Amino acid sequence: MSQFQYSFYHIINQKIENKFEPLFKEFKHQIYIYERQFKLTSKAYVSEWNEELKTNDKNYKLQKTKAEVIYKNEIKDYGEDEYAHSYAMNASGLKMLDHQHYSQKEEIDIEYNSFLDLYSKSILIALYSLNESKLNEIVNVASTVFNKKIKPSHFNSRDYLNSSIQYLNLVIEIETGNLETHISKLKDIQFLRNGIVHNSSIFSEIKTAINIVKKYNKSLRFNKSDNSINIINSAFINDFFQLLKDFYEELFWTLDIKQESIIIKNGLSHWLGVLDKDIIIDTFKLDKNTKNEKLISFSATLKDQNIKGINGKITLKKSSQDSFDFTNQTGNKTIDDFLEYEKKLEGNYMMDIFKPFNINHSNYEKKILVH
Repeated sequence: MSQFQYSFYHIINQKIENKFEPLFKEFKHQIYIYERQFKLTSKAYVSEWNEELKTNDKNYKLQKTKAEVIYKNEIKDYGEDEYAHSYAMNASGLKMLDHQHYSQKEEIDIEYNSFLDLYSKSILIALYSLNESKLNEIVNVASTVFNKKIKPSHFNSRDYLNSSIQYLNLVIEIETGNLETHISKLKDIQFLRNGIVHNSSIFSEIKTAINIVKKYNKSLRFNKSDNSINIINSAFINDFFQLLKDFYEELFWTLDIKQESIIIKNGLSHWLGVLDKDIIIDTFKLDKNTKNEKLISFSATLKDQNIKGINGKITLKKSSQDSFDFTNQTGNKTIDDFLEYEKKLEGNYMMDIFKPFNINHSNYEKKILVH
């Protein structure tokens, strides 16, 4: 089979899509747009901030140069007078210039810190709304996919985060242990979001507010004067983006495991379908499933008499850059050509199997053993 035939196969043949996939694909796109917007806007704010500080410094230096000339001329006129320096400083305005320069810098810093605080809070609110709406969609699709009589609406709660996780755990019966670390952090965000939306960033639950600020003391500040919280570092929002991506990536894997890895199997069938479109995945097992590494073993039956059957192991490890390597122990030239072509593409077609799960846009070291 030629390289053109491999490419043409992927053009005309679409992978079977599971009902969960559009939800996670949409989330992946939306989180990317929000993150891009946040980075560009924050960069613009910081650029303007620096420009104003530079202008303030430039004006100060120009005025100081003029004032120093006046100072020198004035101090000459006073001769040996012990108050000469004080008279000259007052006449030149040098002392006032220093004060004005510092005061202006403070005003600029306060203004732009306020801008970034308000903008960060608006992004936090938008992201949390995205999180709630997406969880709501996921639990509703889950109730349909797993054919549950108990619907999410039966969980009458204003706490969408808690009720969604409870529904997935108690009704869909997925293991939520791997999500707990993410959920704990999301509850902190939920607390902040509620205070920002309902009480203009002023918090009546002072002890909880202070404890959360202590967790993120480089990014948040608690103001004792009015019990308010300010976001003082964009790292807090960047960490929130990462939290959401990690949470949904883990959730997607967990949901697919619950449906017996149908998304991975469909992807595997589509990828190997170039060898035989009637391929059947006989066995499948997720041997290792950590945040940074996945190990999958499978066997498949083909009608092609030249190949008949395939046994394989796929290893994915998060890496700084993409790579692909293979070991073909079958001795079959068709399989060898297939994997050699995949190597030229650095495993791009094989990675399509896992693309729906890769919300973090991570690079992977990809290996496959076929025997």
